[in-house]
Amino acid sequence: MLNASATNLPARLSTLRLVSFIPRERDAVHVGLLTPDAQHVVDLAHLGITDVMEAIDQLETLRRAAGAIVHGPARTAHAMSDVILVASLPLARSVVAIGAGDVVGFAEPTTLHGPGSPLSRVDAHSARVGLGAVVGRSIEATAHCSDDQLDEVLVGSTVILGWLHGGDGQEPALRPGAVGPFLAVPRRRPESVMLTHVSPLGTPDAPNAQQILPAPDDRQFFAAARAALKTHALHPGDLITIFPDDATVGERSPVVPGSWIRVSAPGLGTLSVAVL
Repeated sequence: MLNASATNLPARLSTLRLVSFIPRERDAVHVGLLTPDAQHVVDLAHLGITDVMEAIDQLETLRRAAGAIVHGPARTAHAMSDVILVASLPLARSVVAIGAGDVVGFAEPTTLHGPGSPLSRVDAHSARVGLGAVVGRSIEATAHCSDDQLDEVLVGSTVILGWLHGGDGQEPALRPGAVGPFLAVPRRRPESVMLTHVSPLGTPDAPNAQQILPAPDDRQFFAAARAALKTHALHPGDLITIFPDDATVGERSPVVPGSWIRVSAPGLGTLSVAVL
């Protein structure tokens, strides 16, 4: 557990950026805090926090002591070049809404990709940009839930890359496939999200294709959460995902092996996945 006296050390950070990572000399996934300059990740293992769910469970304590954790002499810091980032939220049950519609879909807990993960051309062709809000504490199914309650329940934000998923005889449905590169706490509210198709090196006739969409606002996240709460309880680690309306999905340049798909939003970083 964290020492309460640590809260009197350097001022708390306004935003925590939680990352899941593997130190290059080890094979286990750790969770840490990204430093303000994004050059190091500070391991939380010495605080007894070994996965992102434990970090979510101790968010308030982490926020109070974040300055001491990131800047204190007892920290264990790894240079970003010495770690491999993986999905900031490696396993999540998803609530998905498309645009501002009232219809939401549910996906059972799914292993999600992280930075640098490979993506097939089939999945890449249907890739869509999204924004996710992460549930931080449980709330039982209810017909009525105030904005203030939902503002407390939805604790963090992350960028999302989604694509069509099918199987078991079901129609393919758009749902999250990759998250990251970090989980921002408290929730960030960017004005826009961007999807970029990066062409392979050595193909000057295939310029990068960018698509910038307005980011969903609190009203849309709260509406999706309320729709889910009519029939389902929400639990820590659940992901509320909004995919903005995308009128130009059929107009993108072709995706070929060696290219990259990137999702970014101000304050939430850039998630890049490779196309096989």
